[in-house]
Amino acid sequence: MPRTVLAQISDPHITGPHDELFEASDPVGNLSAAIHHAAARAEAVIITGDLAARAGTDAEYEGVRAVIESCGVDVLLCAGNHDESRKIQSLFGVQGRNGRLDYARDLSGGRLVVMDSSRAGRGDGALDDDQLAWLDSELDRGAPTVVAMHHPCFSIGGKGLAGVRLDDGSVEGLASVVSRHSNVLSVISGHAHMTLSTAFAGTVAHACPSVAYEFDFRGRDLIYRPGLPQYMLYSWAGGGAGFFARQMTVAPGDAWLVMESF
Repeated sequence: MPRTVLAQISDPHITGPHDELFEASDPVGNLSAAIHHAAARAEAVIITGDLAARAGTDAEYEGVRAVIESCGVDVLLCAGNHDESRKIQSLFGVQGRNGRLDYARDLSGGRLVVMDSSRAGRGDGALDDDQLAWLDSELDRGAPTVVAMHHPCFSIGGKGLAGVRLDDGSVEGLASVVSRHSNVLSVISGHAHMTLSTAFAGTVAHACPSVAYEFDFRGRDLIYRPGLPQYMLYSWAGGGAGFFARQMTVAPGDAWLVMESF
């Protein structure tokens, strides 16, 4: 049975007209390159939040739409702290539940469950009791499942990133649900602008790098820098066996030679 392959892009931070993230940044070019690269390798592509750079304006989302439509592939969306969840549902025709951008999608060898951890006016994230109960019911289906959201479910450290993850109650609630289901392959997130992995509630949690720019530490100081388009690629065999996570970097003029099959 062929492996199931899922691509995760995060934090593109697309700006509106006459705006830019910082000098020499290219969020549109980076997102377009990453989507094209990912679509050639994965059956599904999800962007885990912060589609917009500022505050989820119509102009920013029109920029997102232009990139997605030009790539000609179906891209799944998740809300981040710079986004307007209800606006994403309306403008992109995504069906959520109870006003939140929560939904599930079937994959060839499993499922993807997308959760809306964004909260208006806040940088940190949260999941309420209704969302956790819904997740519990979705995981009861038993299929190998990747759970996706914007905010990491683990502490990253450092004052600059202290409020990046879900709040304490949400982390505890999520861990309680996930630990009851052996079919959770991973809990994936963005927001940290770094590639990170850690054990979580009997599975593994991954944070995807930003496709727009990177965070890093210089001593105790948080710094950022523009970077090449990056994303995560997850794959697994039948029944969820052999789960792999791989960071992908799209170099300028990226080309691959086809080797003889073996």
